[in-house]
Amino acid sequence: MADSTRKHTWYEDFFGLLTGVLLISTGIGFMDAGGLLTGGTVGLAQLISKGTSLSLSIVYVLISIPFFLLAIFKKGISFATKSFLNILAVSYLVSLFPRMVTIEVTNQTAAAVIANTLAGMGVLAIFRHNSSLAGLQVVALLGQEKLKIQAGYIQAATDISILLIGLIEYSAIATLNSLLGVLVFNGILAINHRPDLYRGRSA
Repeated sequence: MADSTRKHTWYEDFFGLLTGVLLISTGIGFMDAGGLLTGGTVGLAQLISKGTSLSLSIVYVLISIPFFLLAIFKKGISFATKSFLNILAVSYLVSLFPRMVTIEVTNQTAAAVIANTLAGMGVLAIFRHNSSLAGLQVVALLGQEKLKIQAGYIQAATDISILLIGLIEYSAIATLNSLLGVLVFNGILAINHRPDLYRGRSA
């Protein structure tokens, strides 16, 4: 029988978070190559970046700061610190991605599924190490704790709202494919990140 009191060690956290940010960054790379919009704070950053020509990485860090402060007060300094490091790591890797890997997307629907499967598994990894990408994920996790609504469902509601706003900048086809991706992403979280089955515990 598993030891329910055991916590992840620092090196388990390190490799778990590293795996998560690599998967998430690769997923965002696929989304960018496929002309897809995602949800959450990254989606907001995509919309602002597209509308202002500012760097996606810089916008992402800036709009994450208020949620980082919320994480400190509501989730603790350890959770918040790891989340902020995740943000910096993902931002850096996303900016580096086009210089390291070239992706040619010939099927946007396939790209949406692949990208969001990678990103969803990445977010699941960091959730399980008592961390997040801050942003709206903090709101989703707090909602799961306080309202007993699965984080994936809360995240899905905010993501769909962002996609609707994205119709200003993205075509209807791209938005529909992005919606498919959001459903894949949040389905992974709703099925696999459940407090009644698993809760990440870190030292």
